[in-house]
Amino acid sequence: AQATRLAPPTGWPSKRRVPRRACARRVAAGWMFDSVGWNVFRLAGDFLHFGGMILGLVTIWGARSVEGFSRKTQVLYQVVYVTRYLDIFVEAQGMYLMFFKVSFNLMTAGMLFAFSRLHASHDPNLDSCNLVALVLPTAVVAYVFSAGNGLREELWAYSEFLEPFALVPQYIVCYRAARMRPVTVLYVLAIGGYRTLYVFNWIYKRYKWHAAYHDYISWFGGAVECILFFDFVVRISQNREVIGAIGASPLGRILLHMDNSAGRLSEKIEMQTIGRRLPFGLSGNGLEDDERVKRQWDVSDKLVEEEGCQLLTLCENDGPL
Repeated sequence: AQATRLAPPTGWPSKRRVPRRACARRVAAGWMFDSVGWNVFRLAGDFLHFGGMILGLVTIWGARSVEGFSRKTQVLYQVVYVTRYLDIFVEAQGMYLMFFKVSFNLMTAGMLFAFSRLHASHDPNLDSCNLVALVLPTAVVAYVFSAGNGLREELWAYSEFLEPFALVPQYIVCYRAARMRPVTVLYVLAIGGYRTLYVFNWIYKRYKWHAAYHDYISWFGGAVECILFFDFVVRISQNREVIGAIGASPLGRILLHMDNSAGRLSEKIEMQTIGRRLPFGLSGNGLEDDERVKRQWDVSDKLVEEEGCQLLTLCENDGPL
């Protein structure tokens, strides 16, 4: 007699991994709205992420200043969200997913608009990350691991490989800045911390669904992102000043060294090939930028010294009280 196949429990995914392009249809139909797929870690991560983005927007527009924030981080996040959420145009979406996908894109666009309006408060010398060194290698890796799966799957894989490095420019700004506002640190903790909750969400689903659930690309990206985030958290916990320089952790110093090296290498290649640097600081700072900053500091130090001499002279002329 032919054996009878038992149906899997409610909410249990099939042994064959469901294509990502079919997930949106099943979500819209309620297939994944169960206590496992939509656990507390997933929900808490989504709302922490959303709250962090709201905090960033309110802080920037309220103070009319982008001091302490990285424009390049917002550029990377905009690329991540655009390439990841293309399915909203071709697949049915539940209201929950539609709300967050649209909100993340719009709020990031609002951050970039704020940088364009408040550019005078942005310091490109601090926001020195080489975007080319992040965007191109991750594109190559994403293509290698997802080639042949269709354009949407390839773009989704690209967004997953790029997201772990989206906060790197913001970390560099924090490590370089002589003054960092506490609200900026809170923003970084919220935006980076949501991924930690997502890691617990993956662990919980793996525990409940066993080998039927796997998403290796997301797991790899989440692990890299958590390493960078926890290194930043440890450095913050060691800081005793509420407002002031954060300084760099050992991993942070490696990031700064790699950032400097990548910028100078890009400068050399660009000058030899096209005779000029890429616009908007896309390839980071080079030797010319370092020399310009040094000259600015020399001028500032000279002005401070002259003002100090003038004050001393006035005090001597006035005599004792």
